Amino acid sequence: MTNKKENLKLLLSLGLAGVMVAILFWLISKVSSTLISPNPGQPSSIEFSNKPSIINLGTKILVKVQTYPEKRDAVKAFAEKNYSTAVEKFTASLKNNPNDPESLIYLNNAKIARDNSESLKVAVIAPVNFDQNLAEELLRGVAQAQNEVNERGGINGKKLQIVIASVENREDSQKLDKELVEDRSIVAAVGVRRDTEIYNDKGLVLVFPVERPNQAENPENTEQNVLNNQQNTVKNNYLFHINPLYDNLIDTHARYIARQGRNIAICGDIRNSGNNSNFSSSKILVEQYTQAIEQYGSKVISTSCNLADKNFDPKAFVDRAIETDNASGFLLIPSLRSINYATKVAQEIKGRKPLFGSETMYSAKTLENGRDVEGMVVPVFWHRDANKNNPFAENALELWKARVNQRTAGAYDAMQVIIAGLERDSTREGLQKALSNPDFSTSGATGNIMFSPSGKRQGEALLVKIERCERCSSGTNYDFVLLTRK
Repeated sequence: MTNKKENLKLLLSLGLAGVMVAILFWLISKVSSTLISPNPGQPSSIEFSNKPSIINLGTKILVKVQTYPEKRDAVKAFAEKNYSTAVEKFTASLKNNPNDPESLIYLNNAKIARDNSESLKVAVIAPVNFDQNLAEELLRGVAQAQNEVNERGGINGKKLQIVIASVENREDSQKLDKELVEDRSIVAAVGVRRDTEIYNDKGLVLVFPVERPNQAENPENTEQNVLNNQQNTVKNNYLFHINPLYDNLIDTHARYIARQGRNIAICGDIRNSGNNSNFSSSKILVEQYTQAIEQYGSKVISTSCNLADKNFDPKAFVDRAIETDNASGFLLIPSLRSINYATKVAQEIKGRKPLFGSETMYSAKTLENGRDVEGMVVPVFWHRDANKNNPFAENALELWKARVNQRTAGAYDAMQVIIAGLERDSTREGLQKALSNPDFSTSGATGNIMFSPSGKRQGEALLVKIERCERCSSGTNYDFVLLTRK
């Protein structure tokens, strides 16, 4: 009996000791993890985890189209701070795919890190996960500007470093804005944002490379859009627009349309705002065009046309518009995803009436069906022939081995504005003052750039017409030809 009691005491003692040892190890591990936790700023601890990346210098592949092994090796080397290898591998990747702007940006960033060069950091907000084509177009303009300025020695001796900001879901958009404005190493940003108040409040210059319809960007919150527009007039405005506002583009186009026809049929792409990532073809954009066309004396007929309707019948729409409502012209306003549906409407028109397309139609995708849309007139912010003495288009063709569009030109000019401003003052506040100075101007792909006190750029849009061509560089036998202004 005594032995049993002693054995029981021994077991209890051993158990208690084991629990105490386990607690001790647990406490040690907690203290150790607190003392030696990895630096959250280290690329390897962020970019190769499952955590969505928002700001990236070269340690994660965002644009995954045509990713070569050399690019994957380069990104890995960058994350491991083996910058010489990163430079070598990014260079090799660009030989395989010279049309990859992400690799060119990362290559320039890797060179800066390898050489331990002084640098100035600018962010480009790229909607990679929502509109990859747009993201690549913007990145090409930014990459071309970065490459050019760094090749000539940088900005007052400091190289230009580009950080790509991207989110994987819309819920993180505000987090992206907050992170950009709070990172004091970033002196400016390029991109399109819906909510811009934080950039004015926190004092970070944001340059818009492209324009979207102001209200159509956020149709469920028109009052907030009006408020944001009013904030552009504050004394210390940090928001600057490379192109004339979208209202100017609609006005120029509507004036031309009204001269060509008295009764205009409009075909839009009206989706529920919660499911539509491209609001430029929303109901509000159709309403803006309607108001502008009627302001110039023509009428928009009541025949309804919705490219987003799965039951939409192009032939029935065109026949009714012409035969019943006496349509004398057609305006197509598709989203990027529905350009093919707009083309089917054009097929039914078959040259019977004048044809017009929104700015969205200024796309290589449209030219793939050039026979169906021949004669269509489209408003644009930039065309390579608008200023033939400007070397941008030729340099872009040599760099990317392909033609670029107005979105790339806008991003390039956004960087030209920032570079010119940083040459005067490389601080956030100094850059804002430089761009707001009435004497500020710089030259870019879109011509001479200067801003009003509210950060807006004055001027009208251009008009282009789809025409057949022989041996044209589009590769489709059709091209956008600049119309002579009238």
